[in-house]
Amino acid sequence: MGSLLQLQKRSMALAGLVMAAYLIFHMLTNLSFLSETNFNNFYQWYNAGPIRWLVLLIMIVAMFIHVKAAIRIRQVTSKARTIDNKKHDKFKIPALFVTASIIFLLTFIVVHIIQTLMFDTDILYSEIAQLFQSELMVLFYLAGLFVLMMHLQHSLANVLQTLGKTSVTCHSLVWIATLLLTGGFALIPLYSYFGLS
Repeated sequence: MGSLLQLQKRSMALAGLVMAAYLIFHMLTNLSFLSETNFNNFYQWYNAGPIRWLVLLIMIVAMFIHVKAAIRIRQVTSKARTIDNKKHDKFKIPALFVTASIIFLLTFIVVHIIQTLMFDTDILYSEIAQLFQSELMVLFYLAGLFVLMMHLQHSLANVLQTLGKTSVTCHSLVWIATLLLTGGFALIPLYSYFGLS
């Protein structure tokens, strides 16, 4: 059982790293939104060939592996957890809240994927600008990014702890990295709503 659990943890971490690498790439290319010409040029090239579909397939597979492994690990750890261990927890986020946040994050990702597939790639800049004229959509995206940030921070902190990196400096760097990443994503809906309205 222990070796199977370790295998699940490794597969979840590997899939998570693949998705994290994509998030960095996605955020950096999204920043070209600040220049309509650069944004249109890049995404016309990106959407024209098979790269878009290959990346999407890799992300769906990575997300499936990540979620499946997370569910298995949670099932095993919840069975192994005892009442005595719970007493020693200094701070424990309720399991229901964690589950709800993960479901919301998955919903956010699925909605985002569906929206990108429905966009007219010939006028992508205008489509995105129009999407974020809606206050509801801006709030939905900001909420999704907030949950994503918390998930990334928690995951990276766990990875550092597994590697024996428990210093304040390391964990501060994790916070800075997650803030920069999610801040880069948040710039697009905020710029569209306040700068282009």
